[in-house]
Amino acid sequence: MLTHPDTVYIDAGIDFLDPRLYSSCRAPFGLATMLPRRAYTSEVFERLENEKVWTRDWVCIGTSPEIPDPLDLLPYTIGQHAIHVQRLPDGGLQGRFNKAQHGGCRTIPAQCRTGKKTRCSYTSCGFSRDRDVILANALAEMSPQMGQYLGAVPERLLPVKVRTSGPLIFANIDPTLDAEQRPLLPEWTENLVRLEGHWQEHRSNWKLAGATIVDIARSSLAGGGATNHVSAEWTFPNLVLVRSRYATLVVVLQPTALDQTLWRLSFFSPPELSRSAHEDACGGLMRLLDQAAGQASSLQEKIELSLASDPSESSRAGWLFNQALIERVTRHHVAYWSAPLMRA
Repeated sequence: MLTHPDTVYIDAGIDFLDPRLYSSCRAPFGLATMLPRRAYTSEVFERLENEKVWTRDWVCIGTSPEIPDPLDLLPYTIGQHAIHVQRLPDGGLQGRFNKAQHGGCRTIPAQCRTGKKTRCSYTSCGFSRDRDVILANALAEMSPQMGQYLGAVPERLLPVKVRTSGPLIFANIDPTLDAEQRPLLPEWTENLVRLEGHWQEHRSNWKLAGATIVDIARSSLAGGGATNHVSAEWTFPNLVLVRSRYATLVVVLQPTALDQTLWRLSFFSPPELSRSAHEDACGGLMRLLDQAAGQASSLQEKIELSLASDPSESSRAGWLFNQALIERVTRHHVAYWSAPLMRA
């Protein structure tokens, strides 16, 4: 493993590693402020999240029904680490780092160093946007997809730890993680089937997106909450589950820029539910999501334009999330690294 000393994460004189920076965020809910404004706008803070969160936590990357057949492949970029999970012939799942981590470029192009995922016409790497599921028949020998993701000898690629909870797929790329350590994953006990899914992209930092989805889903005024048989839970860092009486919505949040988040949506319902009832239930959840997207975008704009001190944290979901995030970013680690890409 390639290790490097703890780097400096300072932007405009703000030291993001200083625990004192977050003292007001740690106050009880109702008194606490949001994270410092630059936590939603700074590329330096984005790099800190990559080192302290994405490179170390269990991250939800999708659902197993998306790759039902042997050799189907699900790509996902965790921070700037390009990985994939593939369905094996025996039905199991294999996680690996992609063969092409930096596109084969001699140097990283300037447009790839902005913190914004690019649409690359050449390859898929840790700086580019993910493509959707790649079916087995597209991974023929000498195909571009085979070269970008698997290479000639997939066995040489560095493996990625994979766990599942029901249909949810989680990946962890921390090479120092104890292999015997069991992650705390959300329980999935329902017998539900995935009938549809799609991606949306909205203008807001991923942290704001998660908080607003949970808040809207729990709000009776918005059409959610217990009175409407809707509940929501946020599993750190990027999974939000919204459940109604007849449907469950899986939202996998993936940052694509400082102010952009990709929402990977999967809709599940009981197998005995009629198609029309499923569509009605999903329509209700989509109306909640539309409200959340508008609120998150407005909050992002407010943060960007504000010249005052950090605003109060009005979201209980956001406050709880902030406590977990602050604990991660201020934690000291034995080793810091540039993640290895394949075995020698």
